[in-house]
Amino acid sequence: MRAETKRRGDDWASRQLVAICQGAEPEPPADLDSTKDLIRAVRHHRIAPLAHVAYREVCPPLAAELRVDRDDAIGTHLRASIVLEQIRALLGDTPWVTFKGAVLSETAHPRPGLRTYHDVDVLVSPQDLREVCSVLLGHKWQIADYDDMLRNPETPGEMHWISPAGLLVDLHWSMTNTAVRRARLSVATDDILARRREVSIGLSRTWTLDEVDSLVHVGLHATLTGANRLLLLLDTDRVARNIADWGPVAQRAMEWQAEPHLSLVLSRAQRIFDTPLPPTLDTELGVSATFSRLCAVVDNLAPVPAARRDQGVARMFARAVRRGARRTAASVTRSAAIGVAERVVRPKRHRAQERTRAHAEALALYLDAVESAGRT
Repeated sequence: MRAETKRRGDDWASRQLVAICQGAEPEPPADLDSTKDLIRAVRHHRIAPLAHVAYREVCPPLAAELRVDRDDAIGTHLRASIVLEQIRALLGDTPWVTFKGAVLSETAHPRPGLRTYHDVDVLVSPQDLREVCSVLLGHKWQIADYDDMLRNPETPGEMHWISPAGLLVDLHWSMTNTAVRRARLSVATDDILARRREVSIGLSRTWTLDEVDSLVHVGLHATLTGANRLLLLLDTDRVARNIADWGPVAQRAMEWQAEPHLSLVLSRAQRIFDTPLPPTLDTELGVSATFSRLCAVVDNLAPVPAARRDQGVARMFARAVRRGARRTAASVTRSAAIGVAERVVRPKRHRAQERTRAHAEALALYLDAVESAGRT
């Protein structure tokens, strides 16, 4: 009986989550337990600022609990807009773009400025990274990475900086952070920069991805992180609704070798938010009917609105996606086996080694590695 009651409660909360994302009026919670469960759910799915707005008239006490989430989102967005204006002034003619948090909050969110995010993402060419780092250091920006992070032989596709105002900035030279993913995907930084466009963030203008790159990247990023939070699927839905011609989308996804990633996220968004998609999109993406059915089975088994924790079938499947149903199934099997092994044989805990902030030598080694990777 308790499990059945919990399932009905999850179903009710899941419906409210979707209503909040779609701008529909949600139902007030019936009791204190329902209120607490809903607050945990909206924070897990990173839509608490939207929930605050949705419940201001429906249930003021619940909205009051979420006011801090709304205020944090507004504060972060204001600081991000200032930092982006500073970056534009500092980089001058050097090509760059921002993506994810700030630009999605402003251009692809039901309530502009209320999207939950915590840092600013910036992309520059690998061949310009050394100069950009020199400029930032000269204007009192601080490297947030530890020494061992920059000495990583896998050469991460991003490094981390703290602006003078204290906001974290992820400085990317590649859209894919790990060497393993860069080998599997084909996302050319300089091509993205050549297609960039200007948009307004706050009272200033900033550079961002063109609409096609934005959609394919939103889908790719969501899949690589598990596509198991409603915020990521809401991003996908809102960006997809701005697409007038889907031919370039399919072509770009194939260029990036991200066809199954985009297909999975768009199909999840469509099931939840009724995202308008061309009926022939999977065919244009070269995605098999078997892969599409596999995605549907997973979504029915583990619907994203019902998720209340990071781990789960939906996340594991998304992160295991490969080109082709057989490769995806094999990847899922390997991921599941690794997960079981890690739970059965837990590694011994070692005392954390003392870590030091990155010094000039580590930065120089990292920049050398990035320039080498960029040339190849």
